Amino acid sequence: MHKKLQQILKELTNISDIRFALYESPEEYVEGTMTADDLSAEQLEALFASGEKEPVTAGLMAFPVRAADERLLLIAEGNAPAVLVPGRMAASELQLFFDAIKKDTDKNAFAAVLVSGEVPVSDLYKQAGRLKLKDVPRVLYLFELAQPLEDTNALRMLMSLFADGRQDLLFLEDEKHLVLIKAYEKGVTEERAKEDVLLAMDTIVSELMIKTRVGYSTPKETLAELADAKREAALALRISGIFQEQREVVAYSRLGIARLIYELPRDLCEMFLQEVFGDKLPDQDIDEEMQVTIRLFFENNLNISETARQLYLHRNTLVYRLERFEKLVGLDIRRFDDAMTFQIAMMVLAHYRQM
Repeated sequence: MHKKLQQILKELTNISDIRFALYESPEEYVEGTMTADDLSAEQLEALFASGEKEPVTAGLMAFPVRAADERLLLIAEGNAPAVLVPGRMAASELQLFFDAIKKDTDKNAFAAVLVSGEVPVSDLYKQAGRLKLKDVPRVLYLFELAQPLEDTNALRMLMSLFADGRQDLLFLEDEKHLVLIKAYEKGVTEERAKEDVLLAMDTIVSELMIKTRVGYSTPKETLAELADAKREAALALRISGIFQEQREVVAYSRLGIARLIYELPRDLCEMFLQEVFGDKLPDQDIDEEMQVTIRLFFENNLNISETARQLYLHRNTLVYRLERFEKLVGLDIRRFDDAMTFQIAMMVLAHYRQM
């Protein structure tokens, strides 16, 4: 916000050839083309203590501006009447800026309630109408931050970068979860959604120095569907954390079989694991070397020669290692059916452990 204020005040000074300073109180300088050192404590006290609507002191004139529920003073350098009209115009320009911020704040507060799914549809569209929000295609992005976002200025900065359209919404769900609801033209593709989220992640990392993961929903056509979008994005993050080793970007539409396994109840998981592994679950007996071997073997589509090359092993050494693994778990993962059974079983086991 301060960058935008600085830009506005610089433009106003360039137009009017008058320097300005914005203060919250005699002690709190906000921004301006005059610095805090240009004004004395006595001058500031006199302006804030004055009961006049547009107070005046030696060489200065002040104009009130409201930001949320606070009264700020825009101080212009010069005497009336020379600074009267430019000062009022500058104060009016700032007032428009703060009013726009308040409207965005109201809009984003509404978005936080909207995605909770607790607003009846009839009330939802009444409030949306007052805020000029319409039914357009939107994708919901849920950012999971590695550390708390405590700076309100950082949130405003993200809002100006990401939620730049009138139909975009952005709010902080809690100190570690940021929700961005981005509006698109009809026919938005998943590629476009992924491009936007990668750009947003790069910005958060570079500007705020905070690592983040993000899950995002399928496109939704109406405001009433955004509660479903929030559930999809949250589920994408949760399922990825269980099955896919904390991937940084997760699309709900790309969860595949993981989404089905996540829905399995505990008793079915126990039954399936008993059928595949018997009484002894294998995850604690598979050492790190074997885990790396199995992962590369699957990544190379069960190709023994390519896996051996990447592990710097002789082909026969890898075959011996896979035979040892077969004795351990009872599955020959060189065969497609056993490989698929093992992959699914390990996903079921991960889900079972989470429960």
